Amino acid sequence: MNRSLLPSKPLEPPKGLENFFGDPPLFGTERLEDYTAFLLVVATAAKPADIIVWILVRELVDTWWEIRRERLIKAEIIKQKQREYVAETMLLNRADLERERQLAVKMSMPRDEDDEPSAFRKKGSEPIEKKQEDSISLLAKAYLHGGNDIECCDRRISALFNRRSALLREVDQRNQSKARNADRACSDFVDAEFTEPVE
Repeated sequence: MNRSLLPSKPLEPPKGLENFFGDPPLFGTERLEDYTAFLLVVATAAKPADIIVWILVRELVDTWWEIRRERLIKAEIIKQKQREYVAETMLLNRADLERERQLAVKMSMPRDEDDEPSAFRKKGSEPIEKKQEDSISLLAKAYLHGGNDIECCDRRISALFNRRSALLREVDQRNQSKARNADRACSDFVDAEFTEPVE
């Protein structure tokens, strides 16, 4: 994570919560240092008022992290579907193989100058360079080819967004409630200090 994003004095979870939190579920190339830095940045912005809000902030960071991972998975699925589509379009069918075999036999025999060895090639076939599709067309084919897998990722991302929104609301409500209680306690203290004693 970019060091410039880290606050100068980040908040840290209260002692004892580290054991409760445990290690975050990281996979592949995900790094604990990046996750921890992200947790501290979010915690500094959220200003957790109590332990419960700290737990909610941790859950919020986990959800954001899962959204990030899910988007990377979706991108990888799309790339894989593009590769599969290109591989399928480049495969030869049985008729193509038979034509290529006949061409090889014909080319191994002596031939006249006017004899065209490509006569056996598949009608309408083009060189591979001409078959290369533009990236938008290839992306569209990948979406059509892997629609169910991509839709599954989109549903998971949508569910994670809903969960994240609920957590953000809960963090905000708890922090506001805690602030109101602190204001009320301060106000009660001030009122008690400046009231005249009853005789």
